[in-house]
Amino acid sequence: MKKEMKHAQVNTLEKVDLVFFPIVASGHYYLHRLLDNKISFVQKYKNHPRTLLRAFATFYATFHSTKNKNMFEEICNFKTKTLKMKWRSNDNYDDCGVYLLKHMETYHGEKDIVWENGLQLNNVDQMKKLRVEYCGKIMSHKENKEHHSMQIKARKGQKNTQIDDKSIFHKHS
Repeated sequence: MKKEMKHAQVNTLEKVDLVFFPIVASGHYYLHRLLDNKISFVQKYKNHPRTLLRAFATFYATFHSTKNKNMFEEICNFKTKTLKMKWRSNDNYDDCGVYLLKHMETYHGEKDIVWENGLQLNNVDQMKKLRVEYCGKIMSHKENKEHHSMQIKARKGQKNTQIDDKSIFHKHS
């Protein structure tokens, strides 16, 4: 986390309102967030929230060793809450990473009943579009060390796959 903070030029957590923790466990992606003494989680993830809180408290205490010595205990004792999202589903086992990215992109600390991110329950087409969108963003982002070579490959692929419009619309008899 120190490396990420340094890269983002963040020197203190004192003015941070919201901290996301993307988690991968047993091939499943999900998101924990810390905000105002709350952490969202799904109860089926056993003791992960407590472990995460303890790890964050340890980091915070180390990072702010001269300030807020009681903060370690305070963070460890944060209450936990499961957000009730209207798009939650047990039917989709493939798009947890897409949901995680959409949640990180759109959640700003509001209550779950007013949080709008455009996700619809079991909308397969919406998930396909989001997968393509996020894949494109990841592949072309300047922080991706392979983004330049991906752009070159995409340009070459585009040239090799150009289709003559006439052949698409030509009626075969």
